[in-house]
This record gives sequence, structure tokens and C-alpha cells, in this order.
Amino acid sequence: MAVRESLLVRYARLYVRLHRVLDRRMAAQGASLARTKMLMFIDKHAPTRAADIAECFGVAPRTVTQAIDTMERDGLVRRVPDPHDRRAKRLDITESGRRVLHQTEPLRLELVDLTFGTLTEEEAAQFDRILAKLEDAVAEIPVA
Repeated sequence: MAVRESLLVRYARLYVRLHRVLDRRMAAQGASLARTKMLMFIDKHAPTRAADIAECFGVAPRTVTQAIDTMERDGLVRRVPDPHDRRAKRLDITESGRRVLHQTEPLRLELVDLTFGTLTEEEAAQFDRILAKLEDAVAEIPVA
């Protein structure tokens, strides 16, 4: 049991450290990790609902709404009509938002390479299989 607990602690520490390094390096370039993560999600899933973003990142819908309001004001996203519910809006990324992602992508890729580039192809494939197995196990755990 001690080995499993150690794995959890080390995994959490790695995640927090990676997050902190990327956030600080992006901030040094005038970017925001939180904003970039939301823009990446919107770009990948557009048009998407703010509720989907809140669920993905585990934050309150109000937090997402405030961030979206700011990104819309800055011209990075736009609200578009929901084709299935005329009262609702979905989010889409603008060309300006894509440019912001394009500017931050080299920094993100550098960190990925500096971290996961230390693994051999075989180690990376094995790690990928392990992560998939853990994701499947967590998906089976009842939330409440």
C-alpha cells in the first residue's frame, strides 16, 4: 500500500510542478495558462457550452462566465446561437484567439519535450498505456 500512496503523491507533485512551471513561463511572456487552456478547449470543441468548460476544468460556471466575458471583450472568443436552443449561446474561438494559441504553442511544446522527451519511445508507450488504465479505473469510480 505504501508504494501506491507514494505513486499518488509523486504523480500529484509532478502535475503541480508542470502546471506551475508552464504558468510562470507563460506569465513571463504576458500570457495566461488558465486562458490558454480555455481557448484550447473552445478551439477543439467549438461551438461549445460554457457548462462544458466548467465541467472539464472542475470550476464553477460563474468562474467560466467571467473568464469568457473577458475573452469576448478581448476579441478571443465569440458567443454564437445554439442551433438546438434559441435561448442558449455557445462559444467559438476567433482568429485573434487562434493567434494567441499559436503564440503560446511553442512554449507548451517546449515543456512537453523537456519533460516527456526524457522518455524512450518504449517508456512513453508504456506510460501512455498506464495512464489509460488509470483513467479507465477512475472513470468507473462512482462520484456520489
